[in-house]
Amino acid sequence: MISDMTFPLVITRQRFLKHRCRMGQGILTVTVLVISLTVSDLRCAAEELGPKLPAWMAPPPSVRTPPWESMGQDFLERPRNPVFAVDTPPPTIERVSGEEKGPRIPEPMVFDLIRPLGAKRGEAEFNSLGRIPLSHKAKQVDGASDPLGLVRRSQDRQGIEWAPEIEYALTDGLAVEFELPMESVSVEAYKVAGQATFGTLWDHRFIHGAQVIAQYNIDPRFWTTTWLYLAGFRIDKTWSVLGMFGPRFEHGSSNGRFHKELLSNVTLFAEVTNRVVAAVETNFWQVLGGHSAVLVMPQIHYEVDLHWMIQGGIGVRVTNDLTLPEIGFRLIREF
Repeated sequence: MISDMTFPLVITRQRFLKHRCRMGQGILTVTVLVISLTVSDLRCAAEELGPKLPAWMAPPPSVRTPPWESMGQDFLERPRNPVFAVDTPPPTIERVSGEEKGPRIPEPMVFDLIRPLGAKRGEAEFNSLGRIPLSHKAKQVDGASDPLGLVRRSQDRQGIEWAPEIEYALTDGLAVEFELPMESVSVEAYKVAGQATFGTLWDHRFIHGAQVIAQYNIDPRFWTTTWLYLAGFRIDKTWSVLGMFGPRFEHGSSNGRFHKELLSNVTLFAEVTNRVVAAVETNFWQVLGGHSAVLVMPQIHYEVDLHWMIQGGIGVRVTNDLTLPEIGFRLIREF
């Protein structure tokens, strides 16, 4: 039995619970309304900001701008190479030149190209090669006082061999270069070169060209000319190979005879990541009627960004009389 005092208390508690339930429903309704308005406002903003907002805030597919409407007409008309059309890496130094006219093939570190084959008009680059011998070299080979240096018949100063150079593409597929081979702080020669691209074959997997080099040696004074055939082949998305083959001649050499030799450079590349290329470079030369020598240089190319790249490796040069381990590096700045 409920007393007279208890009954009013029960009525009051029931009213309180019913009032609190209505308050909860009202708060829930307001919360849902606020969230709906916020999401609607963010979706409207997504139409203007696009990629600046998270993906879940993007407008529905029916109101999004089709991606092909925002692309440039040049991009749509650009020929697509079926070998490299899928998962194309972002543009970096070794992936920009030649991409439209043939396969993307990196450059060797020690014996680099003037520009990548297929370079486009206006491309420019400054780079410098450095070589640090890890042991002294005192012997002569074929009358050369510095047989493993950049200028082999110059005086061997037992220093760092390095060669700053500048490259420029005059027009599509045609480039020139000026280089200063040096040892320590002494300029040992002046070098100019030109390079032309012939074209591509085999569904744009193969690209070839030619390079001509003229070098004036300061001490002793004589000229050398080098004539090279260049050929590159893209094996797949990871592997590629580049070869350079041809003769080199000495004109007016102080050794009293016309000096001739055959050169070849073959480099195998592996694109490890979008910015890292691993390679093994082999550089061979044979003096006609004299000694031969070979360089084996494993190396890594790291592309810092679209304009800067560093290359480094450690290898060994071997002749009939000498074996010389050395460190090689190249710093590259593109414009």
